Amino acid sequence: MADVYDDHTKPIPAFYCCYLLRSSVRHSSLYIGSTPHPHRRLAQHNGVSKGGARKTANDKRPWEMVVIVEGFMSRIAALQFEWAWQKPDKSRHLGLSEDDKTAHEAQVHAESARGKRKVRARRPARSLKGHLENLHALLRSTYFSSLPIRIRFFSADVYQLWRIWSDRVDGVIPLHIRVILDGSCAKDNRPGVDDTRVGSVEHIQVDYSKIQDYLEKAVFQLDDPEDLQCKLCQAPVDPKEELVVVCPQARCYCINHLLCLSARFLDSTKELEQLIPISGKCPGCHKVVQWSLMMQELSFRTRGGKELQAILRKKKRGDLGIKNAPREESDGVNTPTAESQDFPVSVGGSEEGPNEGSDESIQDDILLDDDWVESLAFESDTEIGGPLKTHSTIPSRIEIVIEDSDCDDT
Repeated sequence: MADVYDDHTKPIPAFYCCYLLRSSVRHSSLYIGSTPHPHRRLAQHNGVSKGGARKTANDKRPWEMVVIVEGFMSRIAALQFEWAWQKPDKSRHLGLSEDDKTAHEAQVHAESARGKRKVRARRPARSLKGHLENLHALLRSTYFSSLPIRIRFFSADVYQLWRIWSDRVDGVIPLHIRVILDGSCAKDNRPGVDDTRVGSVEHIQVDYSKIQDYLEKAVFQLDDPEDLQCKLCQAPVDPKEELVVVCPQARCYCINHLLCLSARFLDSTKELEQLIPISGKCPGCHKVVQWSLMMQELSFRTRGGKELQAILRKKKRGDLGIKNAPREESDGVNTPTAESQDFPVSVGGSEEGPNEGSDESIQDDILLDDDWVESLAFESDTEIGGPLKTHSTIPSRIEIVIEDSDCDDT
């Protein structure tokens, strides 16, 4: 229960995914896990760094990450998906419904009476084809089909197998669940397929830098609550007492009560049983905005605490450095700034400007380590080498705790 409570009192993770590993030595050896940092996790599985599941520490190395299911809004959701993907025979998402169970029991009883072999329930997949079939079924299930998740393929032959199965199966994945082609996958112009590739696992962005400009805008806009008003209900807004969402578009300053905007988005959808919005048109700028992005910003703004202040200080130092730096021009055309773009904007390499130390009035009482964000999410596998060690004193740096499940499909 403590883990569930902690998960709901922390910001939505910057990144959390489930992944499918395949042995480069023996392609039939597969492994399913979950992590907030796939590049680091892959290095652990391959023995490059300490950690990793025991069952991947064998002669099947090196492992490659061929599929990533990303976009989970909590660690718990990712772990639920991982468990269902690993154990389809025990998962209610892939198992039989109560009516199906009744019909199944009747069928088993009837066939047993006639001396026929009993019908067996779905068993855990061992092959790549079986894992992809179960993945497809999970994405069509009642619970997971409503989540804003995406499937990223890094291997062309794995994506080809996915396409073959997708064309054969009767069920269809919801349109908001996108397929991203990456790694060795060639471009595909099919509906529902994106080509927003990063190249490799190591280039996946796993921190909050993509929403830093959005965070800064929201904090600045909500700093003076006297004149704030909900765009929908026209009532005054108090960010300290109410949950308030801010439009992620850079030039839109529309704010709304969380419940007001949620009701508007749900009313505009054709899915009557949908409880959580996927996206909708902002009542201010009328552009389509993603609900998951606004919830990530809201959760970090209200639960980020010292980490939020630290990230804003780093952003402010970077902005001061950019303002003090000489303007670069090319053929008389100025390079557009982040202020003219829509969020989220990646500012990964521009957090600290060239004149970072020029403003003596800015003092950082919180050191923002490169891996500080990982204290907000934990992985699913147990680290090799025994139980986790406890410390009687608080360390000077954030200790990364890795909790992985030792489940394997080799």
